Amino acid sequence: MLHESGRFPDTAMSVVIDSPTPCTAVAVNIVQMRTSRFDGAKLLGPVDTATMARVDQALRAVQDL
Repeated sequence: MLHESGRFPDTAMSVVIDSPTPCTAVAVNIVQMRTSRFDGAKLLGPVDTATMARVDQALRAVQDL
């Protein structure tokens, strides 16, 4: 889930994202995610590779992989 910038710190389970919009990706409750929850969502732009690698690490930490 994306949250407003500054709401959560940069941790093993959250990643601060600066672009395309300032926010924090938080990898919690991922088993509750359903594709229907994102109906009407819009693409804001790409996220750089390094940031996506950190998001991947957060997701792996939450899933204990």
